[in-house]
Parts: sequence; structure tokens; C-alpha cells
Amino acid sequence: MANAPRFLDKLVNMTAIHDLELMEYSLLKTLEEFIRPQELLILKFDRNGVANYQLTLKKDKYEIIWEEIVISDEIQAGIEIVSRTKQPFSRKLDSDTLLTVWHILQPKSQEVFLVTTTKDRLNTLDTHMINGLLGIYRNFYAVLSDSQLDMLTGLPNRKTFDETINKISLNRPLATENVPINRRTDLNGEDAKFWLGMADIDNFKRINDNWGHLYGDEVLLLTSQLMQAHFRENDYLFRFGGEEFVIILSAPTEEKALIAFDRFRVAMEEYPFPQVGQVTVSIGVIKMDPSIFTATLLDHADKALYYAKNNGRNKICNYGELLEKGLVEEKEIISGEIEFF
Repeated sequence: MANAPRFLDKLVNMTAIHDLELMEYSLLKTLEEFIRPQELLILKFDRNGVANYQLTLKKDKYEIIWEEIVISDEIQAGIEIVSRTKQPFSRKLDSDTLLTVWHILQPKSQEVFLVTTTKDRLNTLDTHMINGLLGIYRNFYAVLSDSQLDMLTGLPNRKTFDETINKISLNRPLATENVPINRRTDLNGEDAKFWLGMADIDNFKRINDNWGHLYGDEVLLLTSQLMQAHFRENDYLFRFGGEEFVIILSAPTEEKALIAFDRFRVAMEEYPFPQVGQVTVSIGVIKMDPSIFTATLLDHADKALYYAKNNGRNKICNYGELLEKGLVEEKEIISGEIEFF
């Protein structure tokens, strides 16, 4: 690997990033500059071993694929070996191409791999520096996770919510001048709109009072797992604190957005929570609008949630529909914190 001082400069830049997603881009960019691979990508697999995320760097452009990820037999075989051994694995694909798979991380409910194809076998220095870079990446990932992720559920916490709002920029994909990106979605060419759902577990205080906080924590953990199972990899899930969660998803129409939220509501209703039995959730939904302050969006979603709570629970209420019917009053909040019930 050439030019160690330049490598250290790149390392400084990577560890200056306080965003888990942008760190992935920086990792690939750093590796691309020093090993000049033919192919360079990060693959993520869910707990069932199904690929649900692929980030590829090609000619200074990043491409993200969330669904219908196609993995070659050679890469799949390498992934399976590295998953067991946690050690890098290399094999010749042909006379001019070497495949190498590296284990990066295994956070909650995921396993993450780095895949490279290079023209020549990596020398000892290259291999040593890549291992060192991945080690630093893991350590820094753990530090960021402690500040950005909820300790119980592993979901992003409320602190990261505003940053995520800025990242998705509503109708624009995540990108910066240094990170041009193409995102493939399942919207079949339709323009994506973003929807915010505020979900609250019904009668959660009663669960804590009747069964104790240990069972309450288990309900929270299982709820987060149901959320991750029933929303897509490219949806944004947060635990706001207590029994309250926030979901941001993209959908071309209101109908499709509400179907997605209701799929989760039904999953909660039907899930047999240990000892506790049936647990339900109420959700307030608002269509996101770049001209409306985030605090106002949250307040509107909270009003829709409050209406659902006071009109039977275990239901989804859309703020726009409630407003049209005169069931809620519109109020814009310019700044300041909002305290939810």
C-alpha cells in the first residue's frame, strides 16, 4: 500500500465523521484509493442470512440496493466461510481476478461484510493495513453506536432523529459533494413521498404495573424486532423513549403508506407476547413536507396518535384526514422541544 502519510490523513477524515452511514462511504472511498479494486462493496445480511443491503463504489459513485440483491455463487461461498471463521477469505476467480471477503461487524440482527475483487493478490502490507483499518472502523462504530443507538432495542435514538431528517432531505437521496449516490428502490419509477408515523404501545403502563419492568423491557425489545421485520431496510426506525417509536418511510401514495403502517399494527396485534399476551399499538401518521418545520410535523403526528389513543386504540389515524374532518386543529410550531404524553 503506497503512501502511509496519505493513508493516515484518510483515517483522520474517517474518524472525524459522526454518522454511521457516512462512515461506510468513507471506508469504501479510503480502500478504493489505496488498493484500486475492480469491485468494492459492503453487504449486510439479516438474522436469517438474507442479504438486505448492498453499498457499492463504482467510479467515484455509490450505489445502494436494498431489495432483490443478486450475489454470485463465489461471493456467497466466501460469505458463508467468513461468517463461520470471522477471518478474511480469498480465492482466485480467474487468472486475473482475486476475490477477498472480510468480516466487518455483527451488530444486533445483522452481519456485515466487505467484498473486494482485485487484479493482483494483496501484499502483506496491504492486508495488514486493511485489517487495521477495519479494526479502527469497528472500534469507532461501537463508540458512535453508544451515542446514536438505543441501548435496549438497538434502534436509533431521539438524538439522531434531526440528523436523519436532514439526511433524507425529504425528496432527495442522501448525497454530498463528495458522495454522489444512486439509490434503487421498489417504487417502480414513481416519485417517493415520505411519511412519518408516531407509534405508541397501548396500555404500556399497565404492562409494567401488572408484570414488572422486566416484562415491559421485553415488550419494547420484541416491538423493535417486529418493526425491523415488517418495515424495509431503507425505512427509518427510532425509539423516542419510553414506549414511543417513530417510523419514517417512503411510499408513492397515501394508500401504500398506510398499508405499510397497518402491516406492522396487525403484526403487533397478532404476536403472542410471552406472559403478557396480546399487545397493541396506536399510530399517528403525517405526510412529510419540506416547507413544514420538523417540530410541527411531530406535533401533528402526535395529535393524530392522541386521537387514535382516545378513540379505541389499536388503530392508525392520518393527520391529514383528521384535519379535513375537523377532528383536530392545525398549529405550527416554529422552534423548541415538544414533550409527548
